[in-house]
Amino acid sequence: MGTKAPPTKVVLVPWDPDSPEHVERMVQQRLACGWNASHVPEWQKRQRKGRKNLQWVIIDESDPNQQQYISKHITTFPKQSTALVDTASSLGAKPRQLVSSLSFIPVGHISLDTEYENPELNDPTPGVFFICAFWISETLQGMGLGRAAMDIVEGTAISEPLCAKRLALSTPNKDDPTRVDRFVALKKDLPKVTNQEWYGRRGYEVYRNVDQMWSEDDETGKTWWVPGVFMKKDIADKG
Repeated sequence: MGTKAPPTKVVLVPWDPDSPEHVERMVQQRLACGWNASHVPEWQKRQRKGRKNLQWVIIDESDPNQQQYISKHITTFPKQSTALVDTASSLGAKPRQLVSSLSFIPVGHISLDTEYENPELNDPTPGVFFICAFWISETLQGMGLGRAAMDIVEGTAISEPLCAKRLALSTPNKDDPTRVDRFVALKKDLPKVTNQEWYGRRGYEVYRNVDQMWSEDDETGKTWWVPGVFMKKDIADKG
């Protein structure tokens, strides 16, 4: 029996909404993701106010595969090959005690928000936080980076000063009947495991369906609407 590879070690570094380099990299990563690149200017405002808490996902220097994984990432996304510097002075609208000035190449990002970006779809439940804008480099998916980033975010959310009671998120509906045709038309690889299934394995449950959540246009100009689901996970200490 083969030896199971150790989980990839990641750390999270706050996004700096006042750094042109950080802002441009976020645009590049959202373009790679295919969603919401045009929202970055609004995210800058929300990050400063603490309503959005975007952080970069970086591979820890202690991980033996760090250089190999970064090389794979920048080979696929050469516009992301320049290192950034940890310059964010705050997170959650609160001053950071230590700005590391660490130089790093992010391979993804994740945000913990105080409210959903669309007020009509917000959850008024006290103590709820939304996991939003979660992306891991496509070339590194399946290597444990997403799981490691979620572990950190969930641990952060339940701790002081947030003391979250519930985490929520939105993701494409796995039962979308146009899913296969849409991926073909958009020339994207069809994942073996849907996001909804992946979150479900982490204990998130569907609590709302939205028929037309997002849209994408293929090269012919056809618009493909993506149905979405909202999922939640109660994380308050029941002890």
